[in-house]
Amino acid sequence: MGYNLIVKINFYPESNKKDYIKAALEYKKIWGKDGKKILELIEKFSGQKFKTKEITALTYGDISYSVPLTLESNLLKNIKEGVLIHELLHRLLVENEYYLPNKNFTEEIHRVIDLVLFDIWEELFGKKQARENMDHEIGYGCPDYKRAWKWALSFSKEERRKKFEQMKLKYQKK
Repeated sequence: MGYNLIVKINFYPESNKKDYIKAALEYKKIWGKDGKKILELIEKFSGQKFKTKEITALTYGDISYSVPLTLESNLLKNIKEGVLIHELLHRLLVENEYYLPNKNFTEEIHRVIDLVLFDIWEELFGKKQARENMDHEIGYGCPDYKRAWKWALSFSKEERRKKFEQMKLKYQKK
């Protein structure tokens, strides 16, 4: 299940807590079902490839992070799907040597990610679920997330692609 993918993700619970075990199995199922399509869409919209071929992911009881890949356990399945893609995009930028300034880092990194994230979600899950995932992120209460989403969605789909290419030139180490 998911082992013929270019990037293999091994999902493990952080401890033997039932919620963490259940979440690890859910993320594994998501990756087994949609991992290939997720990778294809990330490459399609970002023009970037993953360099890492195997990732270890832990499920636990806090918010998700990209490096190391730690994924929130207590989310609905559709939100888990969105969170996994969000964190993979963070990892993709790290692997492809994007360097952003420390000033306004959180907002700026999410501007870059949000330029492609919504379109990946929409193509994979449809507009309704893409909006639900976006609302979930905004719901964390971080003003930087809200500003980044507002900025990214102020552009059309085609404008977002062009803007992402501009950001790539601006932030990717040459």
